[in-house]
Amino acid sequence: MTDDNHHSATDIVQSIREGRTTPSAVMAAHLDRIAAREAVVGAFIHLDADRAMQRARAADNRPATGALHGVPFAIKDIIDTDDMPAAWGSDSLAGRRPAGNAACVQAFLDAGAIPLGKTVTTEFAYFKPGKTANPHRLSHTPGGSSSGSAAAVADLMAPLAFGSQTAASLIRPAAYCGVAAFKPTTGAFDLSGVMALSPSLDTLGILARDPRDFVLARCVLTGTPMPAPLDFSGRLPRICLMRGPHWQDGSIEMREACRRAMAALAACGADTGEIAHPPLFADLTQAHKDVMGYEAARSRADVYDSHRPMISTQFAELIETGKRVTDTRYHAALAMRDRANAMVEVMLGDCDALLAASAPGEAPEGLGATGDPLFSRMWTLLQLPCVALPLGVGPQGLPLGIQLIGRKGDDARLLAVAAWAHDGLRDA
Repeated sequence: MTDDNHHSATDIVQSIREGRTTPSAVMAAHLDRIAAREAVVGAFIHLDADRAMQRARAADNRPATGALHGVPFAIKDIIDTDDMPAAWGSDSLAGRRPAGNAACVQAFLDAGAIPLGKTVTTEFAYFKPGKTANPHRLSHTPGGSSSGSAAAVADLMAPLAFGSQTAASLIRPAAYCGVAAFKPTTGAFDLSGVMALSPSLDTLGILARDPRDFVLARCVLTGTPMPAPLDFSGRLPRICLMRGPHWQDGSIEMREACRRAMAALAACGADTGEIAHPPLFADLTQAHKDVMGYEAARSRADVYDSHRPMISTQFAELIETGKRVTDTRYHAALAMRDRANAMVEVMLGDCDALLAASAPGEAPEGLGATGDPLFSRMWTLLQLPCVALPLGVGPQGLPLGIQLIGRKGDDARLLAVAAWAHDGLRDA
């Protein structure tokens, strides 16, 4: 077994281009890791190792011209492919076979990336968990709903994985599994071929161990060239802590992690500060729940009505609660979102990113639930770009993390700040 599965997507591409490794060697390293660990981690719901290796060997004989040439990637099982099932984490849709690839999958294939398989998602990307365990401690949740994608990246089974977020489904599992995640500005990535739950909130994203990979993936998904690196030599990033309305609902170690992160970034030269949240922000979590419930009850009514006996209690409660959200209440929640977004723009001022908690603390014990999405609901409602970064471990020896939040639409700057901050937080 080689260590090709330890490297970032960026480094894999470079190594292949320089002739230091090959797509088949990279794939073999990842498949060996999956063979050794999948039985206990349970990251994948569908895996075709022979097909993946066949594609990798074919890539050995092609010029390494694609932006992701030879890079293995995993696909959350709410995303369509033309050669694998997509049951959306539900027994009611077992055997569902899409006719084509989701836009994001096709973009990665066109760039030379090689799919490993489909990763476990919670049922309909909501609360009922699948089989996946946290690779850092198998008795603890990996988070959700992008459970398998986070676990696969954390356990060195894949350098990149597609996930999605409607509440906290990228940021929370990244925090629990000790990896990075990128939730772009809502609408930045094409959702064609991705299961819809709440159109105002649904966001395709990426999990990786190195945030530099997000820049590469974003360029592939948006069809744009790699940007010139932002020059922080003249002015290092300004990063401001926002405790938010739920600060006291998190663990002591989470609050300490945020303080430790701010101190470490200041020590690296960042201009740091703190921004108080407006009183309106205390109502954004409920507004998020109203929007999510209202839209889910309508977008997934077909599945709910057709397969009710096979639907989990958790998802049924979401749909039934959403049915009770009136049109007036729904539109009031959207209006509140718009007012809050205007406040964020003013609050940020010359701040490049906000720093906030990414989860209540370490991953909870047990596989019957995926943890509380409390610390991301607000940011998801506001449709802002977010990057989760790991930050050491808590008292149980499990990962902790923080998230950086940027201006709506300014994803490129947020990713540059995140890459800079990731280096500064390595020893925090």
